[in-house]
Amino acid sequence: MNPDDFWEFSLALYCREAVANACLSLQERRGADVNLILAICWLARSGYAVRETAIESALAAIAPWSEAILRPMRTIRRRLGAEFAEVGANQRQSIKHGLLSVELEAERISQQKIVAVMADHLDGLSTEPARGLAAVGLDLYLARLAAENHAQDRADRDAILAGL
Repeated sequence: MNPDDFWEFSLALYCREAVANACLSLQERRGADVNLILAICWLARSGYAVRETAIESALAAIAPWSEAILRPMRTIRRRLGAEFAEVGANQRQSIKHGLLSVELEAERISQQKIVAVMADHLDGLSTEPARGLAAVGLDLYLARLAAENHAQDRADRDAILAGL
């Protein structure tokens, strides 16, 4: 369970436009944690099924970091694109770029926290295909986020699974 391997996997999976769009859709509509989505996929690709206890433990471990650091940084970065017209576009872009760099480092710390906690909640390796393992884990997580599974949730889930 190497956090650097998780980071590399995340970068490769997230660079697929459909996966990024689906992750951001779930983040915006359901409040999903993209790093947890990616962790479920990474663990499935590694042959591990994610149980509900692993999801709960990971969310508890990252909640303070997400609330205090990640969400405020993301909000500030996004606001720079749409507001503050009196600040030059080049200056806003420069600040956004700097914030994105810091935000990515903060995301990496979040991933380290997820790996450290989830490692304690994994069973032995499975012979199930990665997409099947990831589907089960994503379904558990999405059920936790919303009482009702909407068509867009399923579409986003399927787009993420297709990227595996």
